[in-house]
Amino acid sequence: MPHPSPTTAAAAARPALDSPDSAVALVTTVPAAGPDRQRAVAEAVARHGEDADAWPRGLTSLTVYLDEQEDTVLIYTQWSSEQDLDLDLDLAEAPWPIGVGLGADEGAVGSGEATATAFRHYRTVRGTALTEPAPVPESFPVAFFDTADEDAARTWLDGLLTSEERSEGEDRAYPGAVAAHLHISLDGTKVLSFSECLTEDQAVAHIEAVWAPVLKEFGDTGRLYRHFGTYVR
Repeated sequence: MPHPSPTTAAAAARPALDSPDSAVALVTTVPAAGPDRQRAVAEAVARHGEDADAWPRGLTSLTVYLDEQEDTVLIYTQWSSEQDLDLDLDLAEAPWPIGVGLGADEGAVGSGEATATAFRHYRTVRGTALTEPAPVPESFPVAFFDTADEDAARTWLDGLLTSEERSEGEDRAYPGAVAAHLHISLDGTKVLSFSECLTEDQAVAHIEAVWAPVLKEFGDTGRLYRHFGTYVR
């Protein structure tokens, strides 16, 4: 049986990761062994994404991504306040999908325990090689890094960007690079780098040129994702 696809609008949409209306982002990764289970998890979340009237209060967008290794689903949700996110976590009937207020859903069960972390957006760095309006990104390098606390995370990120400017130049004219969105977890112990690129080939080239030494230092914590669907209230 062929798999259904997300609606045309959901497939074409992209979230504004640096939206001023988003106070907090909950990022959930779900292990999914193989492409069939990965697709089933994505479709289960998408079904709830299409029914925005049933969303919990404060949830403003929900985006589903599939990793290119076909064994993980990433769910990026944006919330208007930390209080609404906390309330939804308290009311959830089941631990998955975490923070989306969906309760139990047999179709959304992955092959391992889902992991969710709440982040605040910290900085966005935009590429300068693209014309306006920027084309729609199709490939998304994502990496998580452990940090001691929020001060350490800010210091590390600021130093990383300063070092990049010294070595690569301030204009950041990387081919196909739309933006890099840097986040710090609410407890300060994790950093999330979520980049947007036009194509997978350009994303791989950008990783090799800029991020490879950092990823190697932290044990290769990065993955490459593609967009499945974005749903907004």
